[in-house]
Amino acid sequence: MKIGAELVKARKRQELTQQQLSFDLPVSRESLAKYETGTRNLPEDMRQLIAHSLDDVEFYFATWNDAAGEVSIPFFNGDYIDQHPASMVFLVQTETKEALDHLSKVSWVKPIHTRTEQEREEMKQTLFEILDAAASMINLVAVICREYRFSMKKLFKEWRLTLKARRMQQ
Repeated sequence: MKIGAELVKARKRQELTQQQLSFDLPVSRESLAKYETGTRNLPEDMRQLIAHSLDDVEFYFATWNDAAGEVSIPFFNGDYIDQHPASMVFLVQTETKEALDHLSKVSWVKPIHTRTEQEREEMKQTLFEILDAAASMINLVAVICREYRFSMKKLFKEWRLTLKARRMQQ
């Protein structure tokens, strides 16, 4: 989906008008309207500012994908995804178990240069399983943030501070 359409949906989810959002940004309401309709491209340097101003879970995922390309985690919002927190916990548990099962089957002592093509493919499948688990976990964080009306931006900032504190203690 185009970034402008994602912006419109995120702004509406946050119950903001174009005018209200533009007050938080170094752009006019008119420029914001042009970004939303796609008549003007949203500059790269504005994406982070808008994401921070909106603090909308789904918009974070949309702009993350734009910024990171293929190295990003998709937001799970398809027709067959139940975003109820209990369903997401079940998904995390299932995906994590699959990843751990794959990890336990990998020979970690065998030198890389001696691995067969089949072993390399098995490693790639293990990586896919790890990414599935990671994506399900991040989506659970997003669903809970939305459910409890936590700011995902603030949550990640606090988490990063705890990481720094833990590194200093070790």
